[in-house]
Amino acid sequence: MDQSRHLSPALSELAALQTCINQALNTIQEEFDIHHLPELSNFAPKPHPLDEPEFICPPRLYEARRLALATIGQLRNLLQRPFEKVVEQSTAVYETACLDFVVKTSIVDKLAEAEDAAVGVSVLALQNELDIDSVKLTTVLRYLAAQGWFRESAEGVFALTRSALELRQGNNGRNWILTKGKPKVASALMQQLTHPDRAWRFSRQTDQTAFQLSHDTDMTLFAWLKQHPDELRQWASSVQAMGDVHQRSLIVDFKWQRFAQCTLVDVGGGQGNMSISLAKTLPEAKFVIQDLEEVIPLAKQNIQQRLQGSEASNRIVVEVQSFLDPQPRIGDEYSFILRHILHNWPDDACVKILANLAAAAGTKSRILIIDSVITLCTTFTSRSTQATELDDLRAATEYRPITPPPYIPSNFGASAMMPLALGVHLMGVLNALERTMNEWNRLVAQAGLRIVAVHPIRGMESIIECEVVC
Repeated sequence: MDQSRHLSPALSELAALQTCINQALNTIQEEFDIHHLPELSNFAPKPHPLDEPEFICPPRLYEARRLALATIGQLRNLLQRPFEKVVEQSTAVYETACLDFVVKTSIVDKLAEAEDAAVGVSVLALQNELDIDSVKLTTVLRYLAAQGWFRESAEGVFALTRSALELRQGNNGRNWILTKGKPKVASALMQQLTHPDRAWRFSRQTDQTAFQLSHDTDMTLFAWLKQHPDELRQWASSVQAMGDVHQRSLIVDFKWQRFAQCTLVDVGGGQGNMSISLAKTLPEAKFVIQDLEEVIPLAKQNIQQRLQGSEASNRIVVEVQSFLDPQPRIGDEYSFILRHILHNWPDDACVKILANLAAAAGTKSRILIIDSVITLCTTFTSRSTQATELDDLRAATEYRPITPPPYIPSNFGASAMMPLALGVHLMGVLNALERTMNEWNRLVAQAGLRIVAVHPIRGMESIIECEVVC
């Protein structure tokens, strides 16, 4: 740890955060002007370019937005009364329940179909159409409006905000929220962590989690999904949604041309979105999508839909293969991709998965782990002498993260909530976790591999590039 960063601060915490937010917002406005982007508005009837998964955010704008969100989180922690924070946090479960309600009862769809999107629809009209008590509906919608999901244009009349557009049909947010089980699993997290059986409490097994307790089953999540095909399809859709959000950045922020002449094996590739995107980028590369038997039809259907009539479809092979079994694709001609796989598994299973690839890989092969690298939530009160700042990214085309300023957590706090929350969820369903760099180093070394480089991308993931230890 850099002890020099604990020097007496030159600015008070409030003044330092004020400097951060001003700098971040000024940079965002400047970047909007440079790149001719429209102004942001919560009242916009359509998504902003920043909201679109295909949009590649310029590096300086991406980091300014990340800094702004982190600073807002720190200002909230600084200024909010602690008791209010306790009450808000303890009742946050209702935000999830209310969001679930407005999506699954078609309230979002009705608001999206409003004749005048700026005005919205009255709760009385919704009551007449959906047979839901308008008084109770008002309570729910007003609570969500305070969270930024809706706008109350007049008393009892609600319209969608820009954030809520993501909940409409066909959007990644809709696919994610429709996947069942998160509140149910969360309700059993206390039982998992304080289980009367000490072996269970300290277990790393995938069949001793809050998922088993909440669903009254002995089956692992994946075994349970296999027996519930509708849930499997929705779960696969949510995984695809999470991947789609960062897909373009993943393609742009890593030099994939290095693999233009080889065969990339997409291990546990699911519906094949990663391989499909890369096939469009690498016109001579070949791809193998490997997954369990029940997933193969989904992958084949996805390839047919997205690459219909394209020569790229001829360069993609789909095959049944469990990554817990020895890898049949052997030698230097193959490199391997593990995207959003290892964070689903405890350490011993991850070592086995990686060791299978290490045994198959040649000396020229690369194993590319695409997952989050969790940064510590440490906070310093002084500036690093070797900091990368927003102004260092002026006109930059290649992405690199900035150094957190004083009083901003090393992981950028509020900006890191998504991977941290997913880490808790993964613990609850699989006894798995998101990992720090030290944890990744230990895991990779145990499997007979070493990390060559870590490539950050504009998103919550990094690409951890590994090779076999000769």
